[in-house]
Amino acid sequence: MSSFQEFMDKAEESPTTDLPGSNVSLSSIETSLKSVVSDLLTPFSVRVDKKQEFAEKVSNLVRDKEFISEFSDRIGEPSELETEDEFVERGSNVLRKMLYDKFGIKD
Repeated sequence: MSSFQEFMDKAEESPTTDLPGSNVSLSSIETSLKSVVSDLLTPFSVRVDKKQEFAEKVSNLVRDKEFISEFSDRIGEPSELETEDEFVERGSNVLRKMLYDKFGIKD
């Protein structure tokens, strides 16, 4: 696969099948993401239904074709000198920045 978008397209074909090189499926990642987002909001006085709504928005956003395409374009492919860990860290930083921008969160 030459891009993250191609990876996600393939993963969405079988969301309950483990992702390549992993023992985790896309649907289990989505469930974990919702749980983590909800847990992060626990210290704030936010109603449970609002927490769930926000967690759902985040989960839906990271599966949005346009969002995935933009993310894929931003991270590109790993450079020849970049290790897998460095690529993952760079991708995580890009994703964090995109989510912060989308939801108006300041660093």
